[in-house]
Formats: sequence, structure tokens, C-alpha cells
Amino acid sequence: MKIILYLMIASSFLAADLFSINIRIMELSVFRISLFITTFLMILEYLKTNKKISLKFKSNQDVIIKFYFFWFIYALFSISWVKDYHSWLRAIFFIGSGFLCIWILSTYLKKEKNFRVLFIIICAMIFIHNIIGWSELLTGNYIFADLDKIDKYNQFSYNPIARVPVSMFGNVNDYATLLVFGVFISYIIFSTSKFKVARILGIINIVSSIYLISRTGSRANMLGLIIGIIVFLFLKYFKRINIKALLITIAIPILLLIMPGFIDNIIAIISNQLHFDFSTGSDFTRLNLIKNGLHFLKETIGFGTGAGNIEYWMETERIYYVGSIRNMHNWWVEILVGYGIVVFTGYIWVYFKMAKALYYSHINTKDRFIKNTSLVLLSIMTAFIITSVSSSSNISTEWLWLFWGVVIAYIGYVEKI
Repeated sequence: MKIILYLMIASSFLAADLFSINIRIMELSVFRISLFITTFLMILEYLKTNKKISLKFKSNQDVIIKFYFFWFIYALFSISWVKDYHSWLRAIFFIGSGFLCIWILSTYLKKEKNFRVLFIIICAMIFIHNIIGWSELLTGNYIFADLDKIDKYNQFSYNPIARVPVSMFGNVNDYATLLVFGVFISYIIFSTSKFKVARILGIINIVSSIYLISRTGSRANMLGLIIGIIVFLFLKYFKRINIKALLITIAIPILLLIMPGFIDNIIAIISNQLHFDFSTGSDFTRLNLIKNGLHFLKETIGFGTGAGNIEYWMETERIYYVGSIRNMHNWWVEILVGYGIVVFTGYIWVYFKMAKALYYSHINTKDRFIKNTSLVLLSIMTAFIITSVSSSSNISTEWLWLFWGVVIAYIGYVEKI
């Protein structure tokens, strides 16, 4: 069972169409096969042992899991008012598989060694994506990417400076989001692993991922990374103001700023945020997407467009100009507009509960692994508030659903020790 579970974790970081079988209705990837097998085995175990699913809220973990189940049920019932049934079914698949990830990981990840192994697996997968990113920058050879979409001016073949890394992802924003998570997860390996090779892998991942993020030019992910690092440094060293803490706090931002391209992108972030020029360009489109979304929310009396139906409404009911863009391009507004006020409020509440649980587990323990891991996961959650708005949508990002399953399983672990 553990082997299939770890295979599921590793394969979630691979492209869905890699090593997959096309069965018309979907790409049956390694991740999805392992998810279905694990679910089947878990159901068999429940039946054999006569385990009962409790409806009581016994812990923070219970509350979180049951909220995600409520979200799934709400999405199912939204079929009664959706317009695009194909998109509804697609969204249901991803929310359902996401819930299964959360349930499965919370059921089987119970020991520290389980989390140590899975963090090494995640770190190794991040390393693979780093290698692919560097290969793209150095050679201009993109094995997985569609160059027609990312090389709009046909200059990657002769201009190395113009190249951007995307690995197995469709665009730089999705890739950069993975790398932001990778920076923090790699720190867990670097700071807690007993194996020298793993520690070296961790530090390589951290340095390499930060550089590759700067090369993507993804402003939201760079800003999210900086905010996550600030939270990390503040919580780690606030109670111990000394020379070491001061040097680290000063050195890391300097290293970030001297990396090629990073300072220019930071200036761009500050310029865009302070200038507030929403009259043209992507900022104008993003603002109109939100305005349209709020209009849709009003038209549906707060219930939302229904699972997967924002694109349909953006195509047929929009009142503000968004060009050819149909996805919301904002994770938080996507949940609000797609699933309504109740689900959105519950999601914010659960997100806060998760962050609060990680914070208290960090400050109340002397165990090195728990202290560092809780701090890292809390920093990721803080960074994700910003990084989540970079992608067009996160609903179909399977590795992200699995990662939140890891976080929720970890919260259950620290609650019971």
C-alpha cells in the first residue's frame, strides 16, 4: 500500500499526458491510476475492518476534511443550475480526486518517517523539474512545451537570454508556482535530513529554484516567494535577535536581488502595484475578469456559476471587455464566483484554521522536525496567497491538490502527538 501511495505522490508532479493511456474521456495517467488503486484498496480496508466514518468534528483535521467533502457535494449539486455540463464534469473530477488525495493521505500518513519519505520524494521531483528547466535555458530544446505559445517572437533558438523555463507545464506561471513550493520544501530536507546527499539536494534545489523563478518573470510568484521568505525569517528569528539572525535576514534578500533579472522584475512588481494603471494590458483584463465575476455572482444570487462554468458565463454573459481570456486568473475570486459565498467563506475559514494550527505547532514544540516543517508549511501558505493569482486556474493542478492533502495530513499528525 505504501509503495502505491508514494508512487501517487511522485507521479502527481508529472504531466498528465506523460506515460498515460488515452481512454477518450480522459488521460489515464500514472497518478490517476495509482489514485484509483489506492482509493479502491482503502475502501476494501474500511469494509473488512468495519470502520465507520464519523460525522463528528473531533479535531481541526476533521473540520478541514469535512469542509472539502462539503465543497465536493456542493459542486455535485450545482449540476442543477450549470449551463456547460462537460466543464462541470471536468471540475467535478478534479475536486473529487483532490478530496480523495486529502482523505487518503490523512488516513495513511501517521508517522514522522512517512512525512520524511514523502518530502524527499517531493524534493526529488522538484530536482527533476529544475534539471528540465536548466536544460531548456541552456539548449533551447523544449521537449514538453508548445513553443508556439511561449516563444511568440521565435527567438529562443538563437537568443539564450530570451528563453524562459517551463518544464512539463503549459506556461511559466504554473512552473514558477511549483518552484516557489520547491524552495520551501527543499529547506525541510536541508534542515532536518540525516543524510548528507539529501541535504546537498535540498540546498541545490533552493538556489536553483530561486534563479529559475527569476527567469520565468512571473511577478506574482516572485512577490509570493519574497513574502513567504519574510514570514519564514520573522518567525524563525524574531525571538532570537543575534548576529546570525541579522546576517541571514540581510544576506538572503541581497542574494535574491543580485540574481540576474530579479531586481528588474522586483521593480516591475513595485511599479505595477503602486502605479495602479489598469487602463490597458493584463492588469486591465484581470480587473475586468473580476468585475465580470462579481456580476455573475450577483446574477446567481450568491450561489455561484456552478462547478467549471465560469468560462461559459465569461463567454456568454460578460459585460466588461476581457479579450479572448475566459478563465478567472484569480484563485480566490474563482472559488467565490464558481462556488458561491458559502463555499468561499468556508474555504477562507479553513485556510485560516490550517495556518493557525501550523503556527501553534511551530511555537509550542521543541522537536526539530516539527518546528521546521510547521514553519515551512506556514510560509508556503502565506506565499500561496499571492502565487495563487498567477495561474489561470488551479482547480486542475493535481500536484497542488495532493500537496494540500500532505499539509492536512501533517496537521492531523501534530495534533495527535
